[in-house]
Amino acid sequence: MGTRLSNAPVCFTLAQMRFNPLLSMETLLPSLQEAFREAGFPDYVRTEVRALEVSTVSDGMKLEEKTITRLMYRNRTETAAILLDPGALTFELTDYPDFDAFSQTFLKALEIVHRRRPIEYCDRLGMRMLDAVQPDEGSTLEQYLVPQALGLGHVAADGLVHQQSLAESLFEHGPCSLLVRAVRVSDGFVAPPDLAPLRLELRERFVAYRGETVMLDCDSSNSSRTDYSPEATKAELAELKAALSRSFKALVTPYAMEKWA
Repeated sequence: MGTRLSNAPVCFTLAQMRFNPLLSMETLLPSLQEAFREAGFPDYVRTEVRALEVSTVSDGMKLEEKTITRLMYRNRTETAAILLDPGALTFELTDYPDFDAFSQTFLKALEIVHRRRPIEYCDRLGMRMLDAVQPDEGSTLEQYLVPQALGLGHVAADGLVHQQSLAESLFEHGPCSLLVRAVRVSDGFVAPPDLAPLRLELRERFVAYRGETVMLDCDSSNSSRTDYSPEATKAELAELKAALSRSFKALVTPYAMEKWA
């Protein structure tokens, strides 16, 4: 999946599969907890989450608020977690290793669920990566990123202090989509609203940094319905990761790649 950077700015990564829902997971809880403990996720939390369900009706769209049970299994260091909803599994972590290790854990989590309640089909598969671009002392954001990712902070009127800029683009090709965001903030790491507050511990270098930061938030997904297959899932996940890598490389400069090498 390309050359691995020794000091990469990636600070948060997730993969998610949405699949055929199960109305009740109560009978599976003891078996699931033990299996995820053996897989390296001993920290178990059960929560009730409010969610909006969108459905099609004769005169348009219908929104209905529902309460779902979410099971969360974290590793000992609280840097990785498996989130299991009735119709989705999400793997998120803050210490991204490489694609092979990442996909292996994600597929293992899906297999744990599949053995206890069959996953008949996949409705959506997605992968998302969040990078915190924080220049070294003596460097500037302009040296790290292309102009399109830097926003309009430089045109602020005298006497005003720039707080935030947002650049966003959405690309689609059939059932596949790629959402690319660049958020420039005045001081340090900021999590996207839909991820805040993070359930995991961030690396200290991202938290301790003081100064202007650009958060690159890239989300690649395929929303076609397909029969569940571990092999097909890994292949499709690799395609999604490739799209994320291409968007990242298009946003950063050769100078930044040398700094992170």
